[in-house]
Amino acid sequence: MTRICFCSIAFSLLLFSNSTQAQSYKTAAGIRVDKGFNITVQQHIVNNWTAEGIIHTSVGSDNLGLTLLAEKHQKILFRGLNLYYGAGGHFYAQNDPTQTETTVRNHIYGLSLIGGAEVSLGRINLALDWKPELHFSESSQPFNWNGASLSVRYIFAKREKKRIRDWKIFGGGKKKKK
Repeated sequence: MTRICFCSIAFSLLLFSNSTQAQSYKTAAGIRVDKGFNITVQQHIVNNWTAEGIIHTSVGSDNLGLTLLAEKHQKILFRGLNLYYGAGGHFYAQNDPTQTETTVRNHIYGLSLIGGAEVSLGRINLALDWKPELHFSESSQPFNWNGASLSVRYIFAKREKKRIRDWKIFGGGKKKKK
């Protein structure tokens, strides 16, 4: 029952929110924490779409991965508080734990999905999301549910707020010269 209530509220917020200028930044970069410490960079593209790049590392290993995502942001309640979802691809170069040599690598690649929420407070962007992966390579499980992750980013470039000008309410606004 709680899930149904939560989903109904979230869906209602999406329907009745204004979608203009969802995210308040152009460029943000920082740390993403899940199974390891990762580097994340987001760049605004157009109309509430961002591109995100994630460089993955696992704690205590030399495994390395790269994920590229396109994400659609939807403002809820106020500018700077967003829900987002998206998809993209990933590639991981991992050591094979069954081999004694460290030069043997497994290459894992596939499709990544993402969904989450973010809030921007001043120059700090906080995001909580979930990123499941579908692997196409034979050397791994076909689906990885991955846990939730927390991202903390610094906003390098903010977006300008669109202002509505020349409202002629109660005789205000600019008067035309005759």
